Amino acid sequence: MVDGDVRPHDLLWIAEGSKLRPESQPAWVREALNGMPVVVVRRAEAPPGFAAVGIRGGSRELRFAALVKLTDVRSLRTPESLASERRWHKNPAGISVALQDVLTAFDELSCREKFVWGPVGGVGYQLATGLPVTTDKSDIDVLIRCEVPPHPLMISSIRYIAKQGTAHLDVTVEGPPGAVSLEELHSRNVLLKTSRGPRIAAFTW
Repeated sequence: MVDGDVRPHDLLWIAEGSKLRPESQPAWVREALNGMPVVVVRRAEAPPGFAAVGIRGGSRELRFAALVKLTDVRSLRTPESLASERRWHKNPAGISVALQDVLTAFDELSCREKFVWGPVGGVGYQLATGLPVTTDKSDIDVLIRCEVPPHPLMISSIRYIAKQGTAHLDVTVEGPPGAVSLEELHSRNVLLKTSRGPRIAAFTW
């Protein structure tokens, strides 16, 4: 069992035979978990003792939302832990060169600007599991979780890296109110992602 709360985008390794809610599931869900027992924490409310998770299938359209008991979780990997390992350098996960270059540039920027980040989405999943779910044309989704507003110079530097990269970089900033795209961060009203669903609102720290 994991200690403490799980957060959106964390990857959970669950026990064999874990019972998910709802109990009625497409056949591919159990097949996918038999091959790789990893689920991704969703941004959604869950009853006490459960985590809201998503299961990935073999193609982009195969996604299933479920609840899993925290007692069935055997280990956890955070996006930040994946970034700190920098496995794309020696590349046992098979990340393409185009994606490696952007990950390296973003990681070097994080060291200079002293912020913590993590890869999410397909890139994060592939770094964690080794399953080849990305291509050289895949987007790179990254998450920056922070309790205080990021410095404007840091944001400008991230936007510069995003424009120069060989792959599309999509950055999400998460603060106390929820998560928002970096591109919308200083807009008056943003698409704010919360545990109760997305809504249009001001993003205030």
